Amino acid sequence: MEKRLIQLAVLALVLYGVWHFWDPLWRYDINEAVDKNSTEKVIFQIAKGENAKEIAKGLDKKDLIVDFRSFLRTVESEDLSDKLRYGKFVLSPNMTIREIVTVLTTQGTGEMAITVKEGETIEDIDAELADLGLIKKGDFKLCTFNCKFDRDNSLEGFLFPDTYFLDGASFSVQTLINQMLTNFENKISAQMLADIAGSKRSLRDIIIVASMLEKEVNYVTHPDDTDLVAGIIWKRLDNDWTLGIDATMLYFDNDGELSLEELADDNAYNSRLNKGLPPTAVSNPGLDTITAAIYPESSGYWFYLTDPESGDTIFAITNEEHEVNKAHYL
Repeated sequence: MEKRLIQLAVLALVLYGVWHFWDPLWRYDINEAVDKNSTEKVIFQIAKGENAKEIAKGLDKKDLIVDFRSFLRTVESEDLSDKLRYGKFVLSPNMTIREIVTVLTTQGTGEMAITVKEGETIEDIDAELADLGLIKKGDFKLCTFNCKFDRDNSLEGFLFPDTYFLDGASFSVQTLINQMLTNFENKISAQMLADIAGSKRSLRDIIIVASMLEKEVNYVTHPDDTDLVAGIIWKRLDNDWTLGIDATMLYFDNDGELSLEELADDNAYNSRLNKGLPPTAVSNPGLDTITAAIYPESSGYWFYLTDPESGDTIFAITNEEHEVNKAHYL
C-alpha cells in the first residue's frame, strides 16, 4: 500500500513539473508566429457553431499557429470562447497567436472577406453582411437606394460577384458598393461594350437577361444550355412574346414559392403576363452569364424547362412539344 502511495506521489510530482514546465511555454507561444517573414495571406473560414477546439485545429492544419493547445489556453484563460466570431478572416503565418485571437474575437476587427456568389441579390448580400455583424440588417439595401453612385438606375445586377476584403475597423457600406461597381466596370471589356452597341441592345438589358440566366440555368454544369437559353430569351423579346420566366416573379415575391394568386398578379415582374424585360435585374450575374447574354446561340427552340432531377435543360420547338416535356419532367 505504501509503495502504491509513493508511486502516486511521484507521478503527481512529475505531472506537476510537466505542467509548470509547459505553462510558461504556452505563454511564450502567444507571441510567436509560424513564419514572421511570411507575406502570404490566407482566407480562414469559421463555420457557424464551430467551437474553440475545432477552430484551433483548423488554424493548426493551415499552419497559421505554432501550437493549437496554446491557442486554446489563450482563449480559455481570457474567457473568449464564446466571443469567437464566424465568417471569413484574412490571416497570415506572420501573425502571432495573440494577433489571431484578437482578430477572431469581438475584441478586434481585423481584415475579413466576403464572397458574393453569382446569382446573389442585394437582399442576399445584405443578409450576409448582417450575419457577419458588419451592418444592421437592411443597411446595405438602403444604401443602394439612398447613397450617391455614378449610376442612375437600380444597382441590382451591377454588383459584381467576387471575393471582397473588408477592414472591420473602417468598414463602410458605400465603399464596398463602390468597389463592386468598379469591379463590374473593369470586367466588362471595351470589345464587349462595342459588341453590345453593335447588337443595338443596352448594357442594362444585357445585365437583366444575364441575371435571369443565373437563375434559370447552372452555367458551371451546363454552359452550352446557357447560351441556348439566352438565344430563346432574346428571340421571345424580339418577337413580342412574353418571357414566362418564374425567376422574375420569385424575385418580386422573394419567398421561394409561387401561388396561383401570385401567378395572376399583374405586377411589373410577372413575365407570364407582361411582355418585355422586368424593371431591374433579378440577381447579380457573373462574367459567364453576361457573356452568354451578349453572345447568345441561335436555334429553332422557343421553349425550355429544367429537369428537377438532373438539372438538364429540356428544349422544345413548339408549344405542343413543350407541354409533353412539362408532363414528363415536371
